[in-house]
Amino acid sequence: MMPFPSTRRSRALLAVAAVLLLPGCLSIGDRAELAVYAPAVRAAASVDGPRLDRTLAVAEPNASTALDSTRIAVRPEPGRLQVYAGAIWADTAPALVQSALVDALSASGRFRAVVRPTDGVSSDLLLRLDLRHFEALYAPGARRPTVVVELQATLVEARGARVAASRRFRAEQPAEGEALPDVVPAFEAALCEVSDALLPWLLDHAETPPR
Repeated sequence: MMPFPSTRRSRALLAVAAVLLLPGCLSIGDRAELAVYAPAVRAAASVDGPRLDRTLAVAEPNASTALDSTRIAVRPEPGRLQVYAGAIWADTAPALVQSALVDALSASGRFRAVVRPTDGVSSDLLLRLDLRHFEALYAPGARRPTVVVELQATLVEARGARVAASRRFRAEQPAEGEALPDVVPAFEAALCEVSDALLPWLLDHAETPPR
């Protein structure tokens, strides 16, 4: 990894592997231990309306090669994508987003079931996703990053493959500091924000089955 223009910022990223308060660590052969992070996302905020007797399948998001990885992405400046040293996600970013949305939407209790297409369960609706952003971004002159999570969501009726609706969701959450343990909660908050916005939109467009 190339160093950031800011020496202080470089030290913050390279020191991640030495942080003591970590969710978990992984040692690979003779390589230094990696800090392993798994963002936790609460249930989507409750909204008014009936519980739908429909099953929703949430697909794993499509993503660029840079984001379809276990490495934790950071932009030290616009147009320049790097990764945090000494740390990884517990799964690839698209898989983490899929799991977070399945868990949050299922816990909302608004659908008969929320599943993955690979679960082998017949579904009424399919949520297709494109992961456009999942990184920590430093604005010019900023001393701490803002996490950006952006998804393009397309809701499809499984019967007939009819597109019911499509919309882009974007959340930006400032981190409490520049060290990675201060940045990961911002990823969690951004995922929660996207989930909270996604649920009412899904209910608005999934309530009435096609004739």
